Amino acid sequence: MTAGVDRARQIAEQSLQGQTKKTGGLVIEHVSRVAGSVSGETETTVAWLHDVLERAPDWSLARLRQEGFAEEVIEAVDALTKRPGEDHADLVRRGARNALARTVKRADLADNLTEAERTGRDGSKYRIGLEILDGRVDA
Repeated sequence: MTAGVDRARQIAEQSLQGQTKKTGGLVIEHVSRVAGSVSGETETTVAWLHDVLERAPDWSLARLRQEGFAEEVIEAVDALTKRPGEDHADLVRRGARNALARTVKRADLADNLTEAERTGRDGSKYRIGLEILDGRVDA
């Protein structure tokens, strides 16, 4: 049996509970907005999981496999997970190489940009990320 959107949402809600973003908002609110802005079961599943591996040390690719998530979901989540020492532009470029991850990364960047603008923070790295995804900049 393949795990789906509901299980991904449960994992995100449990593992990200109470965590806050630099903007002051809750991480789970951001993840929920990203999940709500993509279409299709697979994209929504990836969206719910996109911040889990970075922010919940008890979760790993192996654990997602044990949960029964499809390999395409796991590969996309991996493409969206920042590596130690990796800069933002490299993360975006890596995510862009996976079609499923690219869709979720676009929604992630758009939401982060909206939140940065709403709170008066610098959103330039999110703008640059969107330009990378659109092929307008190599940054």
